[in-house]
Parts: sequence; C-alpha cells; structure tokens
Amino acid sequence: MADNLTKFIEANRGRIVMTDELEMVGIKLMNNDVPPSWTEEAGCGFLSIKPLSNWLIDLERRIDFMTKWENYGTPYCFWFSGFFFPAAFLTGTKQNFARKHKIPIDRIVFQYEIVNDKFEMSDITEKAPDGC
Repeated sequence: MADNLTKFIEANRGRIVMTDELEMVGIKLMNNDVPPSWTEEAGCGFLSIKPLSNWLIDLERRIDFMTKWENYGTPYCFWFSGFFFPAAFLTGTKQNFARKHKIPIDRIVFQYEIVNDKFEMSDITEKAPDGC
C-alpha cells in the first residue's frame, strides 16, 4: 500500500511514468474503492465489500488486534470476523484441544454459548479454560 501510494503521488506529480496499475489506484481512491493491488486477489489484503474508508478502519482494527495479541499474549476474547482466514483459527483451536486432552481431532465438535446483545468484549475478564 505504501509503495503504491508513494508511486502514485510521484506519478501524479510527473516525476515517474503513470502506469496502468497506478492509474487504477488513483481511480479507485477517488471512487472510495479498494485498489485491486491491495486486496486478497493480489495476495496481500483481506476480502471485503466495504468502501475504502471503512476497509481502512477494519485494517487498522485488525492490525491493532494482532499487535495486542503479539505483545500481551493470547486475548481473553477473539474478534472472529477480524481474522483473514477464520477456518484456520478454528482448526488450530481444535488441534490444541485435541493435543491437550489426547483426543482424536475428528471427534471434537464446537460448543457455543449464546450471550445477550448487551454483552461487551470487555466483560470477559479471564481466558476460557479450554478452547476460546
């Protein structure tokens, strides 16, 4: 993203050649769309149908979530829709549980707890003893 934006600015100022890709970046930015070179199709972004402004907010939240996880350890609660590939997270959770309890992974199923709509992530003050 930074490289695309820097090159687009330079091309817009006439300092470098405006390529088709850079022109597309400019068109998408002006239309509040995510440039193709920033998306999952290019192998670097995440799938979303949101406009660019909301996509950037989501990107910032995802980076913040992952940074806190890295810096402070496993969170008490996970922002599931913030994952790039939620199925891999669920599979990893099942694998960890299976190893811990020495159970074949194909015998493990998820159990969900439905909470009321006034529930906040900050209400969770401890980790789940198993799973997430």
